Amino acid sequence: MKSSRTISSFVLLTSLAALSGCGLSGPAHDEPTKDAAAVVDMGFVSFDPVAVHIHAGQTVEFRNTALITHNVTDDKAVVADPADVSMPAGAIAFNSGDLPAGQVYSVKFDVPGTYKYVCLRHEGHDMKGTVVVDPAP
Repeated sequence: MKSSRTISSFVLLTSLAALSGCGLSGPAHDEPTKDAAAVVDMGFVSFDPVAVHIHAGQTVEFRNTALITHNVTDDKAVVADPADVSMPAGAIAFNSGDLPAGQVYSVKFDVPGTYKYVCLRHEGHDMKGTVVVDPAP
């Protein structure tokens, strides 16, 4: 009986330790940085909110709060369907690369206009979002 409890306790502690490294901890679960004008959480296969509205010169913080790896990009050169992404003329494409569970990626938007972005890993699952950038006040 004592052996069974010890094994159960070990399994529980091991499972909790494994999950702590899988998106349940890390900067994505801390308070947003002071520079973040908007925060977008990456769920299982969605961005939340799907659209944010900011002013030129402000930053959006993308937070991978899921248990799986995500990324975020508006780069037509790397997406499956270039029609899924867009950015205003004069803007430079952004690409987070793989963003492990619990991690954060920030983008400063200097050019006003509409930016449409995707998660490359889940583009086929319609994981898409939009940032609308107004001119600076």
